[in-house]
Amino acid sequence: MADAAIVSAVINKAVEMGANMMMKESSRLSWLQEDIEWLKLEMKLMQGYLENAEAKKDTNPILINLMKGIRDLVHDVEDILDIYLPRIESHRSSGLLKMMSTCSLPYYWTSSEFSWEIEKIKKRVEGIDADRTRYGIVENISGTDDVSNVDPRTTKLHVDDPIIVGFEKDIEELKSKLEEHPFVSIVGMAGLGKTTLAKKVFKGIKDGFDCSVSISISQNPNIKNLMQDIAKKVGLDKEKREENLEENLYSFLHGKRYVIFLDDIWDNEAWDSLKGCFPIDSKSASRILITSRNTGVGRYIGGENSLHKMHPFDDLTSWKLFSGLIDIPSLELEMIGKQIVKKCGGVPLAIALIVGMLREREMSKFSWNGVLHSIGENARDKCSQILGLSYRDLPTFLKPCFLYFGNFPEDYEFSAPKVIRLWMGEKFIPRVGGDWEPEDVGADYISKLEARNLIQVVKRGCDGRVKKFRVHDLLHSLCVNMGREIDFLNTDDHLESSSAKRVHRLSVHYHSIAENEKLIFQMTKLRALFHFKFDKKIEIKCLDNMLGRFKLLQVLKLVAFVFKDVRIPSQIGSLSRLNYLEIDSKSQVKIPSSIRDLEKLQTFDLRGCVYGVELPIGIWKMEQLRHLLLRYFHIDSSLMRLLCKYQQVQVLLPNLQTLSRISCFDLQPAWLFKFRNLRKLELEDVTPEIMEVLCAPEPISKKQEVLSLWGRQPPDFMNRRVSLAKYERLMKLTIVNMQMDQLPELPPSLIKLTLEWTRLIEDPMKILKNLPKLKILHLNDYSYFGSKMDCSGADSFPQLEILHLDGLYYLEELIEGEEMGMPKLQQLIIKGCPRLVRIPDRLQELQMKN
Repeated sequence: MADAAIVSAVINKAVEMGANMMMKESSRLSWLQEDIEWLKLEMKLMQGYLENAEAKKDTNPILINLMKGIRDLVHDVEDILDIYLPRIESHRSSGLLKMMSTCSLPYYWTSSEFSWEIEKIKKRVEGIDADRTRYGIVENISGTDDVSNVDPRTTKLHVDDPIIVGFEKDIEELKSKLEEHPFVSIVGMAGLGKTTLAKKVFKGIKDGFDCSVSISISQNPNIKNLMQDIAKKVGLDKEKREENLEENLYSFLHGKRYVIFLDDIWDNEAWDSLKGCFPIDSKSASRILITSRNTGVGRYIGGENSLHKMHPFDDLTSWKLFSGLIDIPSLELEMIGKQIVKKCGGVPLAIALIVGMLREREMSKFSWNGVLHSIGENARDKCSQILGLSYRDLPTFLKPCFLYFGNFPEDYEFSAPKVIRLWMGEKFIPRVGGDWEPEDVGADYISKLEARNLIQVVKRGCDGRVKKFRVHDLLHSLCVNMGREIDFLNTDDHLESSSAKRVHRLSVHYHSIAENEKLIFQMTKLRALFHFKFDKKIEIKCLDNMLGRFKLLQVLKLVAFVFKDVRIPSQIGSLSRLNYLEIDSKSQVKIPSSIRDLEKLQTFDLRGCVYGVELPIGIWKMEQLRHLLLRYFHIDSSLMRLLCKYQQVQVLLPNLQTLSRISCFDLQPAWLFKFRNLRKLELEDVTPEIMEVLCAPEPISKKQEVLSLWGRQPPDFMNRRVSLAKYERLMKLTIVNMQMDQLPELPPSLIKLTLEWTRLIEDPMKILKNLPKLKILHLNDYSYFGSKMDCSGADSFPQLEILHLDGLYYLEELIEGEEMGMPKLQQLIIKGCPRLVRIPDRLQELQMKN
């Protein structure tokens, strides 16, 4: 079960809407605020109850039905909030202070209808409480000891594994690490063989210590019992185990050379409760070996150097493990076996469990194919249950964020910023204050999922944050299965007409929307629609009708149609709750003026429109817009100039954080001063007037982190010295096709710099070598016209890790001098530099390695 996950967004909505209702005139309709406060409290109580019930994994059908009833009630509460409170806000803004005027009557009656709906919810809550008492459900889940909550792996801690394959290199690395570090932490996602590996290493070294003990911690450990068990195994006298146990155990181990294996530590608190028993420091000859699914726990206990990170097996090692566990009598079964191994995704636990299933069946093509097609389809199979422990251990606020991955196809490469914007659109990220923006909270959520090894990092940004990631196939299946079980999400391959009206999120992966048109039209409570398939069958009329039905839609990812030109229907403007809109197309797309009616839109992503977008002028008046992401677009420039002349266009984007790939021909330079919250700005066709604004005494935004400038023709303006040093948070700077005799002044915060076609005459290294945080430097085609670059100086480039020199056709020499800097340089790539013949020896060696 994952029911508690569905409550988080509802609570966030109630909190946000409650804040919006705080107003001077609220006393006149005081029941409105009271109803919202009651909802917030009741949802939190239900969330706690569901978490408790989930943890007990009770199979009592009465409890399961009760939890389903609570889940349905929570969905209905979300519907009420989404339907009524926007109406209340709308009526209030039209004239609440005039309480006796006709324009305030709609507000009064809508508020009353909302309260009547809440009264119905209160009666249902009373009914749930009565059922819980009547059937003794309270007692059923209130205990703290529950054998069903035991991790099925813990009972095998002291059982020898029949075969160990693929760990040979890990074993040697761990033995070497244990010679140097008092703490060693084996970390990774569930099922990778952390316990198996640790057992092998522990058994190989324990005889060299005075005493040793291995013990499993589990998800909800009884610390006193664990201490008793450790004390007994190391040989502490019985009478000393009865009082002052921690002190006596510490004294007993003091002076001894011991090794402790703590298997499956879930959180820092468990270690904090146990560490007082172990006398150990950096100089100690004793060792503590731990395993954990949470990298953060290992880092907390022993630091970064203590970590040994586990990864899924490659295909060859996976097959070696599989074929070593079961005899394969025929080539036909071998072919099916290789498909089975592929679906296990390199997880040894999954391979071992699948082999167990195959052993129970006859050696036939039919039986093995049945097992093949069952992998990842059942949320209650043994592998899913073990993986599900990691899900259950997540904080409640992270559970819907994790389940959200099930909306996407298998093997999907996620963009972390995009996922964060989707979470924001679904209200999974609560409001925060100060400089801590929702995007920062979302990045913290991503890092927490990474620490728990629930995502696989593909790429990091220059600031170290996760930029792209994947989700292991088995974890993805877990998200899909759990999401379907609680009506959190649905995919087009599992649609049923009987449940269409309950669908809140739909992902179209395999079919066209037109193929499921009638069924999709019934989904009037849809909050998110993800469309991944380029669809030649769907017609504009179909989309027009469909959009008119989804009044509660908050997130829409749409693949537009492959026609000569795509005109998005004006009906898109009726989606008044829409927070996130993404459109992909292989044709040019025209956005209707009704887009201006999407007053709550935070993200408008048009980067998938490969042949450009035509946007209406009204885009500049979308006050809640935070991210405008473009590949290329244009506005009617003649109309733009005319309207600007008569001041009919005002830029009202106070919340804008991202403005990407906008042509400066469609942007008035003075408008940039309106974007006070910008973090990322990407400009094309940069003009001297735009540069005047960017280089003004005051920055356009003090929050600027990323700046990319593409010129169409090298402007003469750049022939004199300009300054970007005032952008004190700038981390990433790209300048392309903008002629400069010398570099602009740069801020010390800069981490990554890319220059291309800048035609520098003065050696850029004179400035760049002194930047204290610069890690990545790309000097590409014709960025520098000089023949020498001076990299000398012991203090030069203190943080530089990556240096790319590409297309510097006039460069002849890299100067080292008496002292060479770049102490942290890891990667050097030199291409397209035909005249470069003099390179310092150290750089030559590094280049050859890369």
